[in-house]
Amino acid sequence: MTKKIRRIYVAGLLTPRGTHSRNLAIDHQINLRKNIRAGVEVLFAGFDPFIPAFDHQFWWVLQNGEIITEKMIKRFSKSWLEVCDALLLTPKWRKSPGTLAEIELAKKLEIPVFDTLDDLEDYVEKEEKNNE
Repeated sequence: MTKKIRRIYVAGLLTPRGTHSRNLAIDHQINLRKNIRAGVEVLFAGFDPFIPAFDHQFWWVLQNGEIITEKMIKRFSKSWLEVCDALLLTPKWRKSPGTLAEIELAKKLEIPVFDTLDDLEDYVEKEEKNNE
């Protein structure tokens, strides 16, 4: 019997790469929106998403002298990926070095990786039928 897939790590491009406009701030906001929207769709599909794109909210509440480093964010994300049951990629993920590293880790941990929510749902449906 395989492990039930419930917790989904939503990975994708966040850092602007000029994919939408020439304005990096606009690109970042568009990328955030796409990743968070993918997480909402995962939630509506009946799964429990972890959306690392929400990590930007930490910066909103920092107090004087507090610093969040890239190392801290990578540790935080890795910790959550390690307990997720699957990784879902968002469009344009191939331009994201962070997502490429998350895919590598998922493969090492034998966590299935999906390009689309439809692929994830098909996989889960097949697994459920095989376990009946």
